[in-house]
Amino acid sequence: METTADELVHSGARILIVDDDVHMAKMLGRALGDQGHQCVLAHSGEEGLGRVHEFRFDLIVTDLVMPGFDGVTFVRSVKAIDPTIPMIMMTGHGSIDIAVEAMKAGAYHFLTKPVRLAELQVYVEKALASHEIILEVQELKDRLKDFHKKNIIVGKSGAMHGIITQVEQIAPSTATVLISGETGTGKELIAEVIHALSPRAVKPMIKVNCGALPESLLESELFGHVKGAFTGAYRDHQGRFELADGSTIFLDEIGEMSPAAQVRLLRVLQEGEFERVGSSKSIHVDVRVIAATNRNLAEWVAKGTFREDLLYRINVFHLKLPSLRERKGDLALLAQHFIEKYAEKNKKNVRGLGQQAYTLLEKYHWPGNVRELENVIEHGVILAKGDRVLLEDLPDLFHEPKPESTNQIVIPLGFSTSQAEAIVIRRTIELMKGDKQAAATILGFSLRTLYRKMEEHKIALTGGMEREEVNP
Repeated sequence: METTADELVHSGARILIVDDDVHMAKMLGRALGDQGHQCVLAHSGEEGLGRVHEFRFDLIVTDLVMPGFDGVTFVRSVKAIDPTIPMIMMTGHGSIDIAVEAMKAGAYHFLTKPVRLAELQVYVEKALASHEIILEVQELKDRLKDFHKKNIIVGKSGAMHGIITQVEQIAPSTATVLISGETGTGKELIAEVIHALSPRAVKPMIKVNCGALPESLLESELFGHVKGAFTGAYRDHQGRFELADGSTIFLDEIGEMSPAAQVRLLRVLQEGEFERVGSSKSIHVDVRVIAATNRNLAEWVAKGTFREDLLYRINVFHLKLPSLRERKGDLALLAQHFIEKYAEKNKKNVRGLGQQAYTLLEKYHWPGNVRELENVIEHGVILAKGDRVLLEDLPDLFHEPKPESTNQIVIPLGFSTSQAEAIVIRRTIELMKGDKQAAATILGFSLRTLYRKMEEHKIALTGGMEREEVNP
């Protein structure tokens, strides 16, 4: 179908036909229009180049020899505007050398005149298919560039070098991966890297925090539900596994998953299928699973709270991330990375750490790992008055001396394990001034687990801490 430039708003393949022979251009436009393409005609190289400046085309079919504008120059000019546009050249027998030169300049193919319409239509379809692949590859490259800008893995220590090497080897496969490590060590970041370097990166990774969802909602969130499956299910709901079809799903805090959800997950891993809650219809998916935990799942298997067969399924590849204490050699690199990140974000001219500030950071034990370091650096960058983060710019815990005993917890002789746990939880919450998220991080719990244990031990927060004595 022949289209004017003003009418070029359709979503089909957009083809520009450039030929000084008006009759030939119209004939080609009708032939390609019969294939369902939207065609715009131009009758000189200058006019064709103008159209390329105005619109984005999927393909250009052009005569090579036209008065006033050299065909090779036209190819080079178009490629300078958009190097991905495929171009099919039409040329007479006497201009083969020019056609070869045009191919070197970036033309997709050339046909000799008189052009056979059937042959042209075949090469048009091939060129369009090639263009689609090029665009997909370019999109993947752009995503990876953007990913590396925002989520660079910083570290030169031996521990991190080994992790990076394994990630590069694992990423292209479809294997399930288990990432373990303390809270704040970067488990989600590593999962994002694995996904970004895999063939599945053309689709977004789906993330689920199993510890942040109540057990009653977790199965529905993962596998979906049908209308009427339970009270409040007013419509069908698509679960995260359906959304992740053809991509990757990241299951954070997988140890918090309920027994029923573990059974469903095991089936997905074994058979690639599941049913929505309240339905008997099987849904087939192709999903890569990356799981993460800050727990020793083998111990949970021994306690009977985590399925042994599920652990085998998710533990095809195991990446154990080191704590920041185990990679102190990376502290300076990480701190500098976060300084640059937050200086740019906050439009501040902060370029590094003062010596006193760095010395204190180096001595600190970092219970919250890299995530805690990032928060500390962000705090320092925001408060910095000059081009360095100084000691006074750091959070209070780095420059307010405290008695040595304030961060120590004493367990009286004869207390049971349960009583000792209650004291540790209560005292940690007190030290964190009631900040339960910070306390959970230090204790290595999810927030949901902390709440459950507070309830078990009758630990309550009512404004300040409600102190309860524990008798041996």
